[in-house]
Amino acid sequence: MVDTSDFILLVAALFIFAIMQINFSGSLIRSTQNQVDTELNYTALALAQDIADESRLKAFDEVRVGYYVPVTSTSDLSTLGTDSEVYPNFDDFDDFHNYTRVDSTRNGVYTSTVTVDYMDPTNLRQVSVNKTYYKRMMVKVASEMGDTVAVSYIRRYY
Repeated sequence: MVDTSDFILLVAALFIFAIMQINFSGSLIRSTQNQVDTELNYTALALAQDIADESRLKAFDEVRVGYYVPVTSTSDLSTLGTDSEVYPNFDDFDDFHNYTRVDSTRNGVYTSTVTVDYMDPTNLRQVSVNKTYYKRMMVKVASEMGDTVAVSYIRRYY
């Protein structure tokens, strides 16, 4: 026959097993959530990088579109933004300024917003109010879940 001590040991073993099962289930749920978050961030990063890569194929400035025109002064540079071009017909780097697009993927809907700024040549983290030979593109991609990924790219005139 089973005495009281055997019964207590059985209950304790079942209790320990239940605690271990709860911890394992929690770990499994956290792991799955991390995988989903990683996939969402990877998609957002890929969309941001796609825009940055596309902009690298464009001329530095409107004055350089189509042929080589030496820029001897920063005053020769154009203002930021389009010169009446519409995407996908942007012809220079800063045409992407204030560009917004929405992408639907298998992971959800993402909104990309782009800004282009002239940067201070002595401190490339500082936006310049004047035209310089450095432009920074900041691409921010927001998921419908509210997460945002940002990619920046600095381009120099040479």
